Amino acid sequence: MYDLSCLRDEFPVLSGCIYLDSASTSQTPKRAVEAMCAYFYEYAANHGRGSHHLARRTTEEYERTREALGRFLGVDPGHLVFAKNATDAINMVACGTCWEQGDEVITTAVEHHANLLPWMALRGKGVRVKILPQQNGIVDPADLQDALSQRTRLVAVTHVTNVLGTVQPVEEMTKIAHDAGAHILLDAAQSAGHMPLDVRGFDFVALPGHKGLLGPQGTGALYVADYSDLSVTCHGGGIVGEVTLEGFSLLPPPARFEAGTPNIPGVIGLGAAIGLVGELGVGEIHRHETRLGEQAWDGLSSIEGVVVYSPKGSPVVSFNITGMNPDDCASALDLRKGICVRSGLHCAHPLASSLNPLGTVRASMGCYTTPEEVAVFVETVEEIAGSR
Repeated sequence: MYDLSCLRDEFPVLSGCIYLDSASTSQTPKRAVEAMCAYFYEYAANHGRGSHHLARRTTEEYERTREALGRFLGVDPGHLVFAKNATDAINMVACGTCWEQGDEVITTAVEHHANLLPWMALRGKGVRVKILPQQNGIVDPADLQDALSQRTRLVAVTHVTNVLGTVQPVEEMTKIAHDAGAHILLDAAQSAGHMPLDVRGFDFVALPGHKGLLGPQGTGALYVADYSDLSVTCHGGGIVGEVTLEGFSLLPPPARFEAGTPNIPGVIGLGAAIGLVGELGVGEIHRHETRLGEQAWDGLSSIEGVVVYSPKGSPVVSFNITGMNPDDCASALDLRKGICVRSGLHCAHPLASSLNPLGTVRASMGCYTTPEEVAVFVETVEEIAGSR
């Protein structure tokens, strides 16, 4: 196990709260902030433009993050396109695929809106969208097998649900999709950096920078196995080899998918944050967060009037106090002990509302969360439940 006290020195904000909302956004370590400050203070320039020394260093530092992410994922960095977030990455695929009338996309009822709405929007283009059912937050691969047809172009599925923390059988689903000639997109928003992840079997993987990778908001990436499956949807500077008034030629990927000035400081900060995740070890992070999930589940399940929806061991723990609005519970936790949790429908209305029309209270652990913080959280929930 890594040294928690030393690790928490990287996150000064944790000295003033109990932060249990890492499924929404992780805290950003000092080394990432310092890397961003160094960019602004020492060499700020644009990426891929200019031959002066500031521009050269900016480009080198930016591309160093792409290389670091490639090493972290075990893939060629040339197959990684930087994006604003996982939502942006998923929309690159939804908008960059050449759909034909009658094509099919299969997704599931456990998805975050980021991996549901882009596909539903394709219905306006004549694309049929099939949504697989779920039971207790899990999708049965047999339902995917039954739903596939000769017109299925893509299967889009989350790896870990943001509401319950349930892990989908994505390896089996990938084999089923590929055997049928369909591509598969993995939404790794809740798994990248939290648990071991091999992206190489998927056609597309959407990754946010600001969750398990500990990077700043406004960063993310899309892994693309084969660029021939993806068209450019955003045109402008930085993606062209030659332009005349008669036409233009595009640079090779990934550059052709990164039009305009990118979030240079954010990407540089992401590179520093990935270094910290690598030092800790994703396996160790997963074990630590799983232990905390078990601790929270055991504690909450023992409280009269508390309903826990997540499976034991999930670092994402959704629950409710019977008869209490989830927002009121979250506010009480904050007011009593400065405990930061999420409440409501979690941008996953179909799944969250199936548990409770108003959603749930969600506590989500991070690599920096301590057992002592989880104990205070459970005690405070018990106090709130007992005072009703």
